[in-house]
Amino acid sequence: MIRSYRFAVLVLLIAAIVGPAVPSGAQTPNVNGLWTGTTRVTPPCAFSSGRCNAVNNITFSFRQKGDRLKGKFTCAYGNLICRNGGADSTGKIVAGRVAGNQIRISVVVPADVSNCYYNGVFTSPNAIRGAYSCYQGGELLEEGMWNATRSQ
Repeated sequence: MIRSYRFAVLVLLIAAIVGPAVPSGAQTPNVNGLWTGTTRVTPPCAFSSGRCNAVNNITFSFRQKGDRLKGKFTCAYGNLICRNGGADSTGKIVAGRVAGNQIRISVVVPADVSNCYYNGVFTSPNAIRGAYSCYQGGELLEEGMWNATRSQ
């Protein structure tokens, strides 16, 4: 029963990412290029033992086609190493969507076969902030806040 519930939650999260981000007719901003920023694990940190308030430096390299996104993700030392003893330093953006002032990204991290979901809003054409959550096997590993600015 618990596994089927977790699977249903995961399916809903994926549907939210690939489904419409905002009502149709909204402008699609151009996000191609390199974006750099940080993540911060936010309390209560019940799922990320030892990483409460961990800050990591991140990059997104976006390739945009219409409102869809693909690309690469990296994580680097901030005040702690990245998840999984630092092994979770790279990932692949497998799905993403941008419209209006909203962005949704799904990143697969091969080192531990986890999925991280980043939802955000553009605070300017070159700045994003939002929340993220990472799952492995349907279980929440970590959640927090993120921000990024366009580097190129």
